Amino acid sequence: MSEHHDPGSYEKRDALFGPTLRAGLYILAAMFLTALLVVPMYRMLARSAAKSQERPATVLKADAAAAEPSFPRLVVSEPKALAAFRAQEDALLGSYGWVEKDRGIARMPIDEAMRIVAERGLPKFPAPEPTAAPAGGAR
Repeated sequence: MSEHHDPGSYEKRDALFGPTLRAGLYILAAMFLTALLVVPMYRMLARSAAKSQERPATVLKADAAAAEPSFPRLVVSEPKALAAFRAQEDALLGSYGWVEKDRGIARMPIDEAMRIVAERGLPKFPAPEPTAAPAGGAR
């Protein structure tokens, strides 16, 4: 069963050079012909698909001068921004206005509210009734 092979020899009857080269050339030719058929067909289908699609919607450019920058804005000068914020707060604290008009909640100047509390005192609210301890042994 064991045969002795010469280390410098090779098997000559399994793979022949001519038929192997021919098979490789046939495969290369088949690839080239396939590319010659597929590439023009792809281009034709891409053109027909592009023609059948609707034109893309055009986007109108808004007037840049009229557009307000979106929030949050970059703070360029923090002291100026803080001063503007404090001025806005002072305007709210020193004026009358509605907080929630549909629920009847309004605001009044803080000085006026402090004067009313000094005259009348703080309102008395009933103390809440103690509730039983929750079940489950919470301590």
